[in-house]
Amino acid sequence: MTTRYSVKSYVLENGERYCLLFDSNSDIPMYYPSLFITTQVRNRNMSFSTMEGYLNGLLVLYKFMDERNENIEDRFNLNNFLDSYEIEALKDYCLNSFKKRTISIPSNSIFNLYELQHTDEKASSQTQYIRLTAIAVYVEWLAKHVSQNKSSRDVSFQINRMIEVIKELRPVRKPVSYDDFEKSLDEEQTKLLFELFRPESALNPFSDMGTKVRNRVIFLMLYHLGIRRGELLNIKIEDFDFAKNHLKILRNADDRTDPRKRQPLVKTRDRVLVMKDTLANEIFKYITDFRKRVPGSKKNSFLFIVHKSGPSCGNPLTISGYIKIIEIVRTISPLLHRFLGHLIRHDWNYRLSEQLDNLEKPPSEAEQEKMRSYLMGWKEGSGTAAIYNKRFIREKARQASLQLQANNFRIPKNILETK
Repeated sequence: MTTRYSVKSYVLENGERYCLLFDSNSDIPMYYPSLFITTQVRNRNMSFSTMEGYLNGLLVLYKFMDERNENIEDRFNLNNFLDSYEIEALKDYCLNSFKKRTISIPSNSIFNLYELQHTDEKASSQTQYIRLTAIAVYVEWLAKHVSQNKSSRDVSFQINRMIEVIKELRPVRKPVSYDDFEKSLDEEQTKLLFELFRPESALNPFSDMGTKVRNRVIFLMLYHLGIRRGELLNIKIEDFDFAKNHLKILRNADDRTDPRKRQPLVKTRDRVLVMKDTLANEIFKYITDFRKRVPGSKKNSFLFIVHKSGPSCGNPLTISGYIKIIEIVRTISPLLHRFLGHLIRHDWNYRLSEQLDNLEKPPSEAEQEKMRSYLMGWKEGSGTAAIYNKRFIREKARQASLQLQANNFRIPKNILETK
């Protein structure tokens, strides 16, 4: 019988998030991966997402060994370590996506499920790198725990060589590319998104009105405030001051009131954002006219909840629920085929640069960096503000170059004449 593996998450009594790798056939946590994740990751105060990343890498390793009818613990116990050709095969195996699409395709989609399934058959090189890194750390730890004569020179050499080969075969981590800085929304995409999220629109792919209004508010908050996904999903009703149109963005790791096993995290600093009247009114209307009518909504105070009837109705919207919204939006038009929520954050930063640049007395570069860092929740001087501003700076440089060519470059007479 083929073993099936799964990473299961838990919320401990103190609110801490924890996860383990399970043998799904027996529904028992796997001994060595559990020992590793507890002693080498959790007890070293690494984040929950880091634990998840390690376990997802180990899941791939154990699936790989199973398909070859091999037991890695038994092999290492006999000092039979992974050979170079096996590591090559493992590297290729790490490119598998291991994902199944479960989203329903809306009737107004121009893509079918087959086409969507084949847009991401392979994992990215970054995912491959993360998996191989986790595997390298784990097999080194495992080999030193279960191998015989582990203190001998020869065994130590074999283990070290195995780890070196795994690390050498990781894909090269490319620096942030030009395209990464160009990520944003163009005018046509922005217009389409506003129409698509309009509850009355024929393009709106969602069903009941409560879900439509919730998703519109999600989009508007991302667009007007430039906040991250984790910040959005962590917002509670009590974080609003509607008298002042203020919203608090607060860090609250291991929140005991949050029932989600995979807690959305606020990676930035606490801050207070101001909202324009129309945005504040839409949020307030969602809370009073739609959210409060959802069964189970009073059990928590998170702003965004599940509206669909079922066991999760009224629960806080999860990360996977948010991702599902994005995936459905991507099916509507080729213009949105590569749409990601984070693109709205890039777009917000570009619009902020335009706004500051168009002021009668634009703030200095240092002042702009401080303003952007506060609004985004970044530490001053971290350099992150400059990264998000590169697209705007590049476009201004292009405009200056074209102006220079148009106004200041004199071509000698007759230079373009042909003889």
